[in-house]
Amino acid sequence: MEVTFEGVFMSNTFTVYSPVAGVAVPLEKVPDPVFSEHMLGDGIAIDPVEDTVFALFDGKIINFNKESHAFVLGANGVEVLVHVGLETVTLKGEGFTPLAKTGDMVKKGQPLLKFDPNVIAQKAASPLVMVVVTTPPESSVANKADGILKVGDPLFQLPSVQAVEASSSDEPLTQSAPITVINPNGLHARPAGVLAQMALKYPFTVEIVKQGTAANAKSVVAIMGMALAYNDTVTLRAGGPQDQAKAFLAQLETAFKEGLGENTFPAPAPTAAPASSEQKALTACAGLAFGKAFLYHAADIAFEENAADSAAEQKRLTDTLQAVIAETESKIASEKNEEAKAILGAHLSILQDPELAKQAQQSVQAGKSAAYAISEAIRASIGVLQKTANAFLMERAADLKDLRRALLLRLGGKSQTAPQVPQGCILVAEELLPSEASALEGQVAGVLLAAGSPTAHASIILRNMGIPTVVRGGQKVLDIPAGTSICLDADHALFTANPTPQQQADFSKRLDQHRQERLAQEQAAHEKACTQDGVQIWVEGNVSNEKEAARAITNGADGLGLVRTEFLFHGRTQAPSQQEQQTAYQAVVNAAQGRPVTLRTLDAGGDKPLPFVHIPKEENPIVGIRGIRAFKHNEAFFRTQLRAMLSVAPQTGNLRIMLPMVAFSEEMDFFRQVILEEKQALGVKNNVQIGMMVEVPSAALSSRQMAERADFFSIGTNDLTQYTLAIDRGHKELSVLADSLHPAVLRLIGLTCEGARQQGKPVAVCGAMAGDLTAIPFLIGLGVTELAVGAGAVAQIKALVRRLDSRRCGQAAQKAVTLASAKEVRALAKAEFGV
Repeated sequence: MEVTFEGVFMSNTFTVYSPVAGVAVPLEKVPDPVFSEHMLGDGIAIDPVEDTVFALFDGKIINFNKESHAFVLGANGVEVLVHVGLETVTLKGEGFTPLAKTGDMVKKGQPLLKFDPNVIAQKAASPLVMVVVTTPPESSVANKADGILKVGDPLFQLPSVQAVEASSSDEPLTQSAPITVINPNGLHARPAGVLAQMALKYPFTVEIVKQGTAANAKSVVAIMGMALAYNDTVTLRAGGPQDQAKAFLAQLETAFKEGLGENTFPAPAPTAAPASSEQKALTACAGLAFGKAFLYHAADIAFEENAADSAAEQKRLTDTLQAVIAETESKIASEKNEEAKAILGAHLSILQDPELAKQAQQSVQAGKSAAYAISEAIRASIGVLQKTANAFLMERAADLKDLRRALLLRLGGKSQTAPQVPQGCILVAEELLPSEASALEGQVAGVLLAAGSPTAHASIILRNMGIPTVVRGGQKVLDIPAGTSICLDADHALFTANPTPQQQADFSKRLDQHRQERLAQEQAAHEKACTQDGVQIWVEGNVSNEKEAARAITNGADGLGLVRTEFLFHGRTQAPSQQEQQTAYQAVVNAAQGRPVTLRTLDAGGDKPLPFVHIPKEENPIVGIRGIRAFKHNEAFFRTQLRAMLSVAPQTGNLRIMLPMVAFSEEMDFFRQVILEEKQALGVKNNVQIGMMVEVPSAALSSRQMAERADFFSIGTNDLTQYTLAIDRGHKELSVLADSLHPAVLRLIGLTCEGARQQGKPVAVCGAMAGDLTAIPFLIGLGVTELAVGAGAVAQIKALVRRLDSRRCGQAAQKAVTLASAKEVRALAKAEFGV
């Protein structure tokens, strides 16, 4: 049989084999319309039980995604996408180890990719491996496998393709309908990077057009250079067979409508400082600082313009780009801070920009050195951005300058060095690059920039480090002589150079007061936190390992209100032994130095799966088998954990065991009996309190009955909020609406406290709400007596508690539950308590 498809000849059949061991899942069951609705093509999904992906057939890797989570394998005109996990592109390569690269010829059964199931379980939307035929487009596959699969088992079949014609340069491009940019800040580096990466996967020309001007959609800089702003209208053009181009353009249109991976709720604009006689700018990080001005100018890097051996320079250029890309990918994989990861991701997109490499390669071919070529290519890109009227895009020029410096240092055989600055100075500069900002922690009192922006990447880094920073100060900043005294009031975006004696004295008083408040909080951190009317609130640590536990106690925590035992299980393919668990729990208990410790049993399943905890496949896992519901499928595992916890008990009288995701009173009855059985088997005589998390509305609504069975409650406000408001807390768009101060959530917290009060049981809060200063007066007013917070927040939370009166808090809480929105509740907190 012979079928034609836009110049494509098809005959016989082509078999695709399973790339990973697991269980076959219909593509229509994948919880992502991109796959379930066959937007990319037909195929099948696999629920993996092993961590290696193998070649599906003999062929060539057409594209190995830069984030290593997906690749396309082709042979005989067939191209098949293998995509590990959902939304794993956001991991930026974390948890993935590629064993091959784009362009490699591979054999069926050859290992191509390893992945860490634990990373994917914790951070991805789903662990499913999708196998989809992308070329020929709209192909229907036959003989799909079902049930359990081994590597190399037949997965499905489709007609074989003998040849595919590439689009010729004079072939008309297929054009999309007009598309509106919905990103609040336009197509800046991150959404531009998403678009470019999608376009790079397409083997033909892709262009983005605005008012007749076209740009290469595979180039991040070219896209940003168009200065596309919110509400701009563009069209997309794609080469190749018309049907294939239309299908691809449809994918791009969908991505545009979804914000190209970015939250499209409008971002608040920075507010200008109030009028003042002092110099005025913008705040990047609030705070007060005083010091001598240190004028920072990064020395440029010298290099030769011309080179005699173009071939050698071409290799130097390629090797350097690859080395810096690999270094950036490594930083992304190890970085824990999400904002820092996003900044590095933007840098990676620029480094992988084909236009940048093309310009540099052309310069080398013309006899220029690799250093000159990459420097001029980046300077040209900076010029493109600086000519735009989009301030947000102009900020990204600093990222290009940072990469230029990193590449030139690498080409010169040098390494990045931290800026050498006097301790405690006010660093004054035109701007700071992200790498320079990263090196300032603990070195400077404050930062004052002539340029910059509150949303620039350097500002984000300085804010994370808590360094008072004022930006956009203008030329007057650069006119400040070195060594000049500066009063930096970043709270109000003001700075005073060479202050008068009176100005300096007034500022010193404010600075001293600020320092004294912080010092007083730290000095009093180990004292009890009692309200003005004598109600004690236990401020405890919320930790996940021995190190965090020790830090919490050092910072004044009254105990450990939540020990998330997941720390012991993540990053493993096999469960730890009872002895290993006992040793780890004992270390945490020892760090608490005799204070109360609450160990929570493993909260796995649903959105937190682990490879060695068996959870049946579910269509809606967030409301499925989670927490203690996983017991019946993993009884031996959970009994082992309970025995490990109970084995610690004889060495402390303050051990508490807490159960997650309790929804029914029968569950508490059952688990009390299980724990009693294990205590008796171990011969444990100490009293061990058994409590429960209140995370679902049913537990809150039946709190009186639950309190008859539980020794204490701990409210998990993160989950309670998402279940009450029916908003997945990880949802890209809706999560911003999941505010724990919603009156409905407060009402459930109040019901929980009332049920516990009737039975004389204490109530803690261990979710993020416990560390929200705005929420604390309401929590106290509703009856909460324990707060489990991060170690760094203990002193501040205790200081706030001591300022409050529980009766006034109660009155405010009763008013809060009658309000209409979280916004109104926050306004009430500001009016009543100044928080």
